[in-house]
Amino acid sequence: MERRHLSFIAISLAIVLAGQALQAWFFPPVPKPPAEIADTDSAAAVDAGKADRPAESSAAAAPADGDAAVAIDAPRMRRTLGSLDPADPAKMLVTLTSRGAAVERIELADERFHDQDDRSGYLGHLACAAVPEGCRIGVVGAGTPAAKAGLQADDVIVRVNKLTTPDPRSLHTVLAATRPRQRVAIDYLRAGQSASCEAVLERRPLEVVRPEHRAEPTVDPDSDPHDPLSFRLSLESRDGRKRGEPLSEMPGHELADVDWQVEPTPDGKGMRFTRPLPRGLTAVKEYRLAAAGDPNQPEGYRLDLTVEVRAADGETIVAYALDGPTGLPTEGWWYAQRVARDWGSLAVRDVAMRFAGEPSTIVSGLKIADGKLDHPASAVREGKPLSFAGVDSLYFASALIPAVTGPDVPELAEVRPLTVGDALEAARKRLVDVTSRLVSREVTVTADQPLVHRYQIFAGPKQPELLRTFGAVGSGMDDLVYYGWFGWVARPMIAVLHALHAVVRNYGIAIILLTVIVRGAMFPVSRKQALSSQKMQVLQPEMKAIAEKYKNEPEKRTRATQDLWRKHDYNPMGGCLPVFIQIPIFMGLYRSLATDVELRQAPLFSSAIRWCSNLAAPDMFWDWSNYLPQFLTAPEGWLGPFLNLFPLVTIGLFLWQQKLFMPPAVDEQQKMQQQVMNYMMWFMALMFFKVPCGLCLYFIASSLWGIAERLWLPSTLPAAAGAGAKVVDAPFAAVSKNGSAASDAARQKRQARKKQR
Repeated sequence: MERRHLSFIAISLAIVLAGQALQAWFFPPVPKPPAEIADTDSAAAVDAGKADRPAESSAAAAPADGDAAVAIDAPRMRRTLGSLDPADPAKMLVTLTSRGAAVERIELADERFHDQDDRSGYLGHLACAAVPEGCRIGVVGAGTPAAKAGLQADDVIVRVNKLTTPDPRSLHTVLAATRPRQRVAIDYLRAGQSASCEAVLERRPLEVVRPEHRAEPTVDPDSDPHDPLSFRLSLESRDGRKRGEPLSEMPGHELADVDWQVEPTPDGKGMRFTRPLPRGLTAVKEYRLAAAGDPNQPEGYRLDLTVEVRAADGETIVAYALDGPTGLPTEGWWYAQRVARDWGSLAVRDVAMRFAGEPSTIVSGLKIADGKLDHPASAVREGKPLSFAGVDSLYFASALIPAVTGPDVPELAEVRPLTVGDALEAARKRLVDVTSRLVSREVTVTADQPLVHRYQIFAGPKQPELLRTFGAVGSGMDDLVYYGWFGWVARPMIAVLHALHAVVRNYGIAIILLTVIVRGAMFPVSRKQALSSQKMQVLQPEMKAIAEKYKNEPEKRTRATQDLWRKHDYNPMGGCLPVFIQIPIFMGLYRSLATDVELRQAPLFSSAIRWCSNLAAPDMFWDWSNYLPQFLTAPEGWLGPFLNLFPLVTIGLFLWQQKLFMPPAVDEQQKMQQQVMNYMMWFMALMFFKVPCGLCLYFIASSLWGIAERLWLPSTLPAAAGAGAKVVDAPFAAVSKNGSAASDAARQKRQARKKQR
C-alpha cells in the first residue's frame, strides 16, 4: 500500500512537471519586437505604452486657431533637492528633470532603507550622456559617493579602475561588478583638463520613485525607454475644449513630455519650472523642501509642490490634471501576498486614496490593468475633500496631498486610477505600474487672478506614526498599514517585537524570545495536550476492541466509545486546542512580517551576506535559477529563484513532532492515514517555500520547544504510562495494562493470519 501511494504521487508529479516543461518548450514567451522598445519620446508611447493613436481621429483634439505650440529653447536639465546624508532633515534626495517638470527619482537617505535586489556598489545616479571623450555627468546629488569624491556636473568620466567607459552602459557594467565599501579610482575630464579621484562606494539606497524599465536596468532615462515619470502636469480642458483621450494631450498645449525652463527659487530651497503655452498662457511648477523648523509640518519625506496657471491678458477657463507617482518599489513581488479589505486580489502597487471622514480606498492594479473598475473615477464631493491620492506598495507609499487651508486649496473634481507603461504577460501582471490622476475643476484665470494650487508630496516608508502626520486631520495615511482580520494579534506582537529588539538589537533573537514567551504562556495547555496524547495511546487498544465488538452497530459503538472517554476523562479535542490558539498567532506574525517596514531589512546574522539578510523574505540560501527548469525557478514559478533552507528545516521538525505526538497505528486504515499525513507534510513544504524566514524561525523555535516538552514530560511524569495517581487514575492504569494485553493478543492474531496465508 505504501509503495502504491508513493508511485501514485511520483507519477502525478512527473506528469505535471513534464507538462510544464513541454509547454515552455513548444510555446516559449514571445519576445517583444525591437520596434516596441525603440523610441518612447512620443507622448502616446510613454503615457500608455501602446500603439500610437492618431490625434486627428478626435474632433475634440483638433487644434484651434492660434494654438500652435510655443517654441522655446529649453535644454534637458536636472536638478536635485535634499541629500543622501542621513543627518539631513529632508531624509531624501530628489532628482528633478526639465522633461515635463517631473520628479525623476526619490532616494531615501535613512540607513535602514537600502535596495534589497541590487547589491552592487553605488556611486550615485549621474544621468550620464555619451560624448566623444567618455560619459558626461548630468547631475551629482548631495551626499552621494560621487559628491564626496569631488565629482561635479559636466565632468566627463573616462575610466573607472583603469577600465575605459566610452558610454553610460559601459560605466553601468563596470560599476555593477563592484561591491559596497569598495574603493574605485576614477579618471575624468573637467573643462578639458585631466583629473582623478577615489570614491568609496556605498550600498544602493532605496528609490521610492524611479524611472521604470522592465527589460533591463535604466542607464540613461533620456534614451532608454521607461514608464512615464512622476507628478507630471497636463491640461484637461481650455475654454470648453478637452483632451482627445485620457492619455493624450491637447495639441499645442503639451506639457508632460517637453522641456521646461528651470531656475532655483530665490531662497535656494526649491526649483521653479516654467512653460509658455499658446495665447498668453503660462504653466508653472515649483518644488520646495519642507521648511525647517516649522512645528506644524513634518520635515522628513515631504516635498511641497505648487501648481500655477497664469494668463497674460484677458481671461480663460482651464482645468488641469496632475499625475501622481510612478515606479514604486516592486521588491517582494514573487513571494509576498498583500491583503485587501474586500478580499480582492491586489497587485504589487495599487492606487490608494482617501476622502475626509472615510477610510482609505485601495484600487487594485490588476483591476485597473484589466479595465474592470466599477468606478473609473472617484468624484470629489462637497464636504468630503480629498485627503490624499497616490500609490501604495508593500512597505512604501507615495502620494499627493492637497492643501486643506489657505487661499491656494486645490479645487478638485475627481480622482482617476491609471495604468502606465507596457501591458504585461499574465504571469507578471502583478507588476503593473499604476498612478493616480487628480483632475481640477474648471477655473477662470485672468492676469490678476492666476490659478495657484498647493500640494504636499509624501514619499517614504509605511510607518503608522509617520503616516499619521500626512493628510487631513483624522483622515491621515496611517490606515494604509493594514494587517487583515488578525490585526488584533499582529499589533501587540509588533509592539512586543519592537520592545525586545530595543533590548537585544536583533529581530531574529527577538522572534525567538517572542516564541519563548508565547510557548511559556501556553505551557499548561500544551502539557494537557501531551497527556491527552498519552491517554490516547493507552486507550487505543480498548477502542479497537469496542470497534470489533460493535462492528455492525454504529450507534452502540459510538456510545461505548464516548462512555470510555468519559470514564477516563479523555477529550479528543484537547489535542487540537493548542493548534487553534496558535493559528491567530501564526497569522498575526505573518501579517507583521509582511507589513511592518522595520522588519523588512532586519538580518538574522548580517546584511553583508545574502542568506537571511531580510527576515521578511525567504532566506535565499543559494541561487539555483541557472540549474533547474525556468518554470520552477522563475520568480513567478513554483519554487522561486532561490533554494531556501528554513522551510525544509521547518517541515523536518514538523515530521519529527508529528511522529512523537501521533499514537501508534493499531490497524491498516489508521496506518494509511498516518502515511497520508506524512506525505501532506511535503506538500506543505511547497506552500512554505516562499514564506518569510522570520516566520520559519518562529516555527523552528516553537517546534523545538514542543519536541522538548514531549521528550521531557514522559520522563518526569511516569504515571502516564503506569499506575501512578497524579496524572491518571487507577482505572486508567488498569486500562493501560489491559490495553497492552489486548494489543499483544491482536498482534498475535495478525501474525497467525499471515502464516495461514
